[in-house]
Amino acid sequence: MSALLDREIKSLFYEIAKSSELSLQLMRGCIDTFLGKRNPEETLKEIEKGAEILSFSHDQVRMKVSEILARFQPMGADLRKLISLLEISYGLLRLGRYTRNIAQTLVLFENLSDCDISRLIDTAEITENMVKEALKAVEEGNGELARKVIGMDDKVDNAYSSFLMGVIRGEEKSAICAVANTLILRYLERIADHAVMIAEEVLRMS
Repeated sequence: MSALLDREIKSLFYEIAKSSELSLQLMRGCIDTFLGKRNPEETLKEIEKGAEILSFSHDQVRMKVSEILARFQPMGADLRKLISLLEISYGLLRLGRYTRNIAQTLVLFENLSDCDISRLIDTAEITENMVKEALKAVEEGNGELARKVIGMDDKVDNAYSSFLMGVIRGEEKSAICAVANTLILRYLERIADHAVMIAEEVLRMS
């Protein structure tokens, strides 16, 4: 029975690994669009497809966890692992939705060439690294790496809050730039929060 349960849990890890790879691709697509390397509308189409795949994958994980719970009635560490994997899968689903929100914002505002987006780029790079390291921590069961991810969150929070305070003080003269930067930084902050949540689940499994 234990061997069968282990095999089922490994299949969940495999499904989550596929979703992890896709999440990173979507995140990189957003950053490349900031940098002017990609067309925003093409990026949005790609991310919408990716977000649908992540949603389907999460539904599969959720149903699989339900089946495992009914069939094996796991306890202790195995039960905790299943709950954590379900939470991680949900985190990946949310990552896909927030990258879609960013892509929609880029399409909506069309051209940010007159805006200072250096803060966006820096924050996006930090956020991407957080997601990458959090997912690596899942793959390796690496608690130390998970703690590193959690420690990086303040940088993203500070980037968002400091820009927002600057807007309130009237430091950003362009309304378009102010709104676009604020929206995207907020979405990046939410992505970072989900990276932290994934890292916390790694610690619970370890």
